[in-house]
Amino acid sequence: MKKHLQLATLFFAAGLAAAAQTSTTRLYRSSGNEWIQEVTGTLPASKQLRVKSSAGAIRVQGGQRSSVAYTIREHVRARSEDAARRELSHLYFSTSSGEVASLRAECEGSNGGYIDFEVQAPAQTALVKLETQGGSVTAQNIAGKLEASTGGGNIQLDQIRGGISASSGGGNIEIGKVGGDVIVETGGGNIHIDSAAGRIQARSGGGNLRIGNGKVMDLQTGGGGITVTKCEGQIKAGTGGGSIELVDILGPAQVQSGGGGIKVGPLHGGVRAETGSGPIIATLARGNVFTDSRLETSVGDITVYVPSDLGVTIRAAVEVSRGYGIRSDFPELKITQGSDHWGPREAYAEGALNGGGPLLHVHTSSGNIVFKRKEN
Repeated sequence: MKKHLQLATLFFAAGLAAAAQTSTTRLYRSSGNEWIQEVTGTLPASKQLRVKSSAGAIRVQGGQRSSVAYTIREHVRARSEDAARRELSHLYFSTSSGEVASLRAECEGSNGGYIDFEVQAPAQTALVKLETQGGSVTAQNIAGKLEASTGGGNIQLDQIRGGISASSGGGNIEIGKVGGDVIVETGGGNIHIDSAAGRIQARSGGGNLRIGNGKVMDLQTGGGGITVTKCEGQIKAGTGGGSIELVDILGPAQVQSGGGGIKVGPLHGGVRAETGSGPIIATLARGNVFTDSRLETSVGDITVYVPSDLGVTIRAAVEVSRGYGIRSDFPELKITQGSDHWGPREAYAEGALNGGGPLLHVHTSSGNIVFKRKEN
């Protein structure tokens, strides 16, 4: 304990020394019993910026500037100014500069106190690392890479021209425009990514994933839905039970849901889509990059839209039809329907559409299948 107090005292003294050289301080009552000690200051610009807090929000804004400007707000609750100052003595922060411009806060021992950071940094900073154990993280307009983590708060990042790596224990993650790769993970929140010039890897314990544009994607959620506007390459999307909608997919697609509907297309490459329960709607696109594919659901109908100039070979099966079994706009598809005199019918179909091509296997254990001609 004595050693811990000595280290804390040294840490506090170092923080005061750094603050005294570059900062100004004021203490004021915000509302009710909340008191805020506000410290403002500057640091020389560095290649890297690191901000770390044991409790509190972090906000970083990049701009055309030659130094790092910061505002630190220490929040405590107390009935008087003297009591507030006693509570503030349990909050520590320090700043340092060199190859790394660093701001750090510790709130150990405080009765509900926390420290927020608001930082103005040069936009050309090569690497920004932001970490808080309990607060939101926000950053905008950074030319380099950005790493962000929070124990449970939300993350909002936009106009990051390098890559992003971000994680939250359970909050939502909101990403705007990114000039590189994006790797994000949350324990249970929603994820929204507008666009990324590189690959996207997004995982949530149970939230929804809403993705705009990206090169290559790997998307997983424990139970939420997944929507994608455009993927220029390969995509893998899986959910434990939500629905999946992939709109414009230029590469091969691997899609799986434990119990939700799947809607994909236009699909330029091959597709393997499977759901435990729900319908599948697949729209195939024109071109010669389509490869062997498979669509399968345990319970649900399957609808496939095929362009008039796309050659594909069909093999389809319905184990237990719930109505018409299999229908087709293509006369070259040979359909065999079982008799329904003694129970539910089976149905099979096989044929080469538009001269034939890669194999498309379509199967539902209980439902119907329809092949429709898609106008070019």
